[in-house]
Amino acid sequence: MSEKTSSGFHYGYLIVIACCVLMLGPCCFSFNTAGIFYDSVSQELGVGKGDFGLYMTIEYLTMFFFLPLAGKMLNKFDARIILSTAVAMVAGSLIAMSTFHSVYSFYVAGFVIGVANAWILYLVVPVLIGRWFKKNVGLWVGLCMAFTGIGGIIFNPIGGQLIMNHGWRTGYLTFGIIAAAIALPFTLFVIRSYPSDKGLQPFGEGEVDDSAPVKLVGVSAKTAIKSPALYLMAFYAGLVNLGLTVNYYLPSYVGTLGMPLTVGATLASTVMFGSLFGKIGLGWLNDKSVPLAMVTGLASGIIGLGALMLFAHQGLWIILIAGVFFGIFFASATTTTPMMARFIFGDREYSQIYSYVTMACAFLAAFGSAIWGFIFDATGSYLPTLGVAMCLIALCFVLGGGAMKVGAKLPHE
Repeated sequence: MSEKTSSGFHYGYLIVIACCVLMLGPCCFSFNTAGIFYDSVSQELGVGKGDFGLYMTIEYLTMFFFLPLAGKMLNKFDARIILSTAVAMVAGSLIAMSTFHSVYSFYVAGFVIGVANAWILYLVVPVLIGRWFKKNVGLWVGLCMAFTGIGGIIFNPIGGQLIMNHGWRTGYLTFGIIAAAIALPFTLFVIRSYPSDKGLQPFGEGEVDDSAPVKLVGVSAKTAIKSPALYLMAFYAGLVNLGLTVNYYLPSYVGTLGMPLTVGATLASTVMFGSLFGKIGLGWLNDKSVPLAMVTGLASGIIGLGALMLFAHQGLWIILIAGVFFGIFFASATTTTPMMARFIFGDREYSQIYSYVTMACAFLAAFGSAIWGFIFDATGSYLPTLGVAMCLIALCFVLGGGAMKVGAKLPHE
């Protein structure tokens, strides 16, 4: 490991690009473009939006159960093999969805996509960036995750037009082909599990005394699992993910206001636009102040949903502004949450502790993808959905603040 690692070009930058592409394609198509299909697919299949939304519930529950194994596999096996397989699973499922005639087939696809995204959504960015970089980790994580927003900005309007002009089946087929075409070259030929695979040290490692081993300071997993801080943190992360799943129904919500599908697709893109800048901005802010980043993200969610709930009927401009604010909140789930866990528990056994947090994320998000649809089916209105989501986000202020307060008293060794 004699190569320079903190000056000039570092292979870690290619890892960043590869992570960005994974977020841009497979991850975006799994989650951030899902909402534009809900109306068309549920109508053709003759099922309620809640019934169709169950496929997302299955997707998240699958991630919940598979995450512990996924984390162990990512530590044990070559990341190229794991991530290439995951990309193929997402792309293949999307292509298969273009042929489905039963909602139960979507449930099977949700299971397959859920297995793949245990790696792609929750683990690949924080784990690989944490391995390859020793400084500005929050900024790099935020930048990579921002590409889910860029993907939403690009592909939601494209998907909306495809659905309107050629049908939802063409939309799924196109997205599946794009996912494979842009991501597989990077997972096969660029991704490396560790800097040592390229004879390198992590970027920034040379700025400390390399002659001595770096001691990871933090709370042990054994101590963390006995502390209320972990459960407050996990509940916080879970409710944030539960709240962001209302995004799948926002295009349908504006449709109930008498606006066309193109406006719903535009709102979805605007949320992703807010998420793009939110992930970069919150990533930068997390490196300065994690508590401030948490407050900023949560407040943006309440502002965004409140504006949609109370003022969306006043015109497109308020919908777009609200979408940007909700997008910032959306960004906090994958940008601020991992940094909060590191802030509270340190680096000592971060991967193991964070896996518990991500399990809560997947578990509670699983119910949100269907609950919001069932609330609409029961009430005939999206206003109760938006109101409940705002209350959950407000509760996160208490949970997140409590986790940091309790965690500050834990022994960091």
